[in-house]
Amino acid sequence: MKIIIRLICILLMAFQIHAQEKKCSSDSSDFRFNIDMGIASRNIWRGLDYGASPSIWGDLSGSYQNFSIGAIGTTTLNGSKTQFGTWLELYASYEIKNFSFIIDDYFFFNAEDQDNDYFEYRPQYTQHLLEARMEYENDHLEALVGYVIYSNQEDNTNGVYIEATYKLNENISFTAGGITGEQWLSFYDAGGITTLGINGHRKVSFAKHDLNLNASLIFNPNYKNASPFVGNNPVYFVISAEI
Repeated sequence: MKIIIRLICILLMAFQIHAQEKKCSSDSSDFRFNIDMGIASRNIWRGLDYGASPSIWGDLSGSYQNFSIGAIGTTTLNGSKTQFGTWLELYASYEIKNFSFIIDDYFFFNAEDQDNDYFEYRPQYTQHLLEARMEYENDHLEALVGYVIYSNQEDNTNGVYIEATYKLNENISFTAGGITGEQWLSFYDAGGITTLGINGHRKVSFAKHDLNLNASLIFNPNYKNASPFVGNNPVYFVISAEI
């Protein structure tokens, strides 16, 4: 019951922030400042469960013409940092027609605060993982390819992550993703299909704003090759909301 009350409060605050952000934007300017937020019953990313808890995320970004920079923060609602449920992702992207070229800087926070040296980028000590991604999107298809280009010097993995989502219509989509080999970033010891998802979508209006509701049934045939430090179940059912 406490979690439900907390989720309702978060949504109400998010609507208020989103409304204020819209008032501050200007269509006549090439610069745009954006705030996006969302909550989910579980934080499932690339077929694995991070945090074993309902989670909330926020995306704070600025864009000028085709170039964007921003930060995405994800954390658990139970306050725990176990299973890497709290992470920070800085990114820079450039769009050309239907393509986007992105550099992400991921940092997964350890459960113990003294183990989180965020400003350490030297290869012998860093916990950062930088991924280069290329994405493609049109009315019916979203696809991405990602490869880690910088990490700790002990990381000798070279798996490539590939994912595609087919949008049958505005209410149903299908997702398939996999990794070609071992990769630290995605917490896999071997390659395989990591995501087979059926997704339902519904847009509802609340307080004169749109709320995007999603429900996903996700299978992970590669769960046995996942790291024991994150949740590695073969199937998940996730409910989420975004504004």
